[in-house]
Amino acid sequence: MNEIRKINEIRKHIDRLDTVLITTLAERMSLMPEIARQKKENNIPIFQEKREQQIMKKLLKIAQEHGLDKGFVEEVFLSIFNEAKRIQHKITENL
Repeated sequence: MNEIRKINEIRKHIDRLDTVLITTLAERMSLMPEIARQKKENNIPIFQEKREQQIMKKLLKIAQEHGLDKGFVEEVFLSIFNEAKRIQHKITENL
């Protein structure tokens, strides 16, 4: 029974971290309307390849420092970047 209690404690911790991840993603995406407006006003393209590459390089370095698989981190952040660009495109189309 002690093992089950330990597993449940670990699961509670994982659930809390999942909530933190979702909250953080929501906060990040909440910045997209303003960045989209700024880009539109200043004629800056939504997709900035050089900036995305710089961010990814930094993130992969941090991932490596934490013992995370680079391919996994790259996949996660490419999805985040793509969603951010989708939101920005949607916003700029309506401006």
